[in-house]
Amino acid sequence: MLRLAWPLFQETLLRCLPLGVVAAAASAVPQAESVARRAQGLAPHDAQWWGVLAASTALVLICYEGVLRLQWASATRQPCGVMAALRLAVASLPGAFALVVLALTPLLPAMLWISGRGFGLLGVLLVLGGLTGVLFVFFGWPAMLAERLSPWAALRRSTGLVRARFAQVAALAGLLVAMVMVFAMLTGIFIGEIMMLAGPAAQSSHVWLSLSRWLMAGVLALPILYGSAVAVTAFRLATVSTRMP
Repeated sequence: MLRLAWPLFQETLLRCLPLGVVAAAASAVPQAESVARRAQGLAPHDAQWWGVLAASTALVLICYEGVLRLQWASATRQPCGVMAALRLAVASLPGAFALVVLALTPLLPAMLWISGRGFGLLGVLLVLGGLTGVLFVFFGWPAMLAERLSPWAALRRSTGLVRARFAQVAALAGLLVAMVMVFAMLTGIFIGEIMMLAGPAAQSSHVWLSLSRWLMAGVLALPILYGSAVAVTAFRLATVSTRMP
């Protein structure tokens, strides 16, 4: 599957990379804002922070859905420009948000338990169970876009597809998560080395810090875009196999 998704990733990289970079950078804004507010002695999670979180989440969802739409259009040989994909992504933002909320629902018991009592055997089991539940939404977003389904119908469609090939989906999702983690670790080491070579002045410079954040976003966008191409390719193959007699 990873090999089959490579041509789609290559074909759409130039158009999708700016969206992936913006999404990766926007996803880090709430945490950076919280850290900055703590450093200033302010409450980390006030009304302003929640506003930043809402805006960042909306931007991330719009960019990622734009990527999915561009990759799906390329995979099915349909015309779709970047601006057209973004307009459609903005229009379907409520559906994307609802799907993400539904996808993360299996993790809610684990989050509540860990926040109240910390980890432990039961906490670990709840996390594993939650992650298993999240796997059933692997095809949800592509299904919602490709078949124009509601979030709930897309969830049901994804659940049926994943149930028929759970082991393959679990292995694929594990590889993609590991890929993102390796890219993040290597990028962090690389940026850290550059900052050390640049000296203390660069480490306290806003220009260098901003550059490092954008560099991190650019590198992290690559495995995310590849993962999106894998999801689109896997969904196409799964739907074709289910239609075969």
